Amino acid sequence: MSRGIRNHFYAGLIVVLPIFLTIFILNWIINFVISLTTNSFLVKLINRFIYYFGFQENEKVVYIVYGVYLLLILLSIIFIGAITKNIVGKKLRKGMDKLICKLPIIKQIYTAMKQIVSLVSSQKNSGYKKVVVVEYPKDGIYSIGFLTAEDNFILKDSYGKEFHNIFIPTSPNPTSGMFICVPKEDVRELNMSIEEAIKLIVSGGVITPGVNYDEDDDEIDEDNSTEEKELIENTKK
Repeated sequence: MSRGIRNHFYAGLIVVLPIFLTIFILNWIINFVISLTTNSFLVKLINRFIYYFGFQENEKVVYIVYGVYLLLILLSIIFIGAITKNIVGKKLRKGMDKLICKLPIIKQIYTAMKQIVSLVSSQKNSGYKKVVVVEYPKDGIYSIGFLTAEDNFILKDSYGKEFHNIFIPTSPNPTSGMFICVPKEDVRELNMSIEEAIKLIVSGGVITPGVNYDEDDDEIDEDNSTEEKELIENTKK
């Protein structure tokens, strides 16, 4: 009985936890944006508008006004994205990049952040090409990694053989890890998608590709275990 309650609790936790985490992250992003723009000209103008018309005592009106403010921010981001896709927008973006890259300290920060955002937001998964396995950090121990480049010309010219660039992510945070160069013959490709590999790494090996984690499977396992116990008891008799 207690095992059944525990299984139901875990099943409910699996359903509820992603919803809570999604709400928490969205709430954090909204509060972060609001905190960044608290002292901006637009927010001051909104506050003056609220106090001028005496809306500060009406919470619904205040929420509506700030909701419109957040909506304007989202529309502004969409508008900027639409502009940067045409020829004029691309030229403006290149000009802005050149201007920022001329600044001594900001250049390094901006370039690093731009590369990270481009890698994460890439729809073609150009950063990670394949899921591979290599012997790392020593012989006999295998690590799952991502193939980032099939040709390393620097090491090829130095050692006379082909090397692959491999990124070995850490668990449970796959955004950090180790970059290693492995000879081509020591790299084995896995029959696994990038998404499945990330799930496997984030879960610490709990979520294995090809395994169905439904509650019905637990019930089937329990039924099978009870049948096996009955067969053992009958054989003893």
